[in-house]
Amino acid sequence: MTTTPDVPASTVLVAVDAGTRDHAGAEHVVHLLDGLLPAGDATYVASTHVVATDDGPHTAVAATWSGAAAGGPHAAGELVGLLAAAVGERAGVLVVAAGDEAVAGPAAALAGARAAAGQHVDRAAGRLVRFAGRAEVERPCTVADVVALDAVDAVEALAGTDVRPETPLDLGEWARPTWRAGRSVLLVQPGRGGLVPFESRHQIACCADH
Repeated sequence: MTTTPDVPASTVLVAVDAGTRDHAGAEHVVHLLDGLLPAGDATYVASTHVVATDDGPHTAVAATWSGAAAGGPHAAGELVGLLAAAVGERAGVLVVAAGDEAVAGPAAALAGARAAAGQHVDRAAGRLVRFAGRAEVERPCTVADVVALDAVDAVEALAGTDVRPETPLDLGEWARPTWRAGRSVLLVQPGRGGLVPFESRHQIACCADH
């Protein structure tokens, strides 16, 4: 993807390719962004993406929020400078804000950032790491509780397991819905006490608490 992602002028888009090799590394970058961006805003959504560039397959991250959100810089040039300083000169950084685009970093890494941005905007692929209401469902809850969130369209279980609105879930402080063809789906599977996340929290070796 080489063009500027098509986002509304009211939306701020950030994407960073720091060359991380797995979900743990990508979530570490998301955690770093939390300190620079308005991560506590209800419109803030951050995601991780598998991308392929001249540097090979790896992971990158993207985030969007309403430009009207309180806190955080909103000008593309200001944001890209802040992020580039935080993630280092080898990372690709893309910011689209109020219709303006600003970039930093080597071409290959910037291509990864653009790929992540495209997946995020199109909701074509990627894992949601930050979204409104996440903390409220990362506990014993029901399918209805999860799909009540704006960020989640459906809960699907593997192996043909029946899922109803009243079906109990135990997400164990770990909810990572995935985007597929424009929909956000939380995958679950049968566990000892009911349905549990398909993606285990314990696959993430670092930054699991943020």
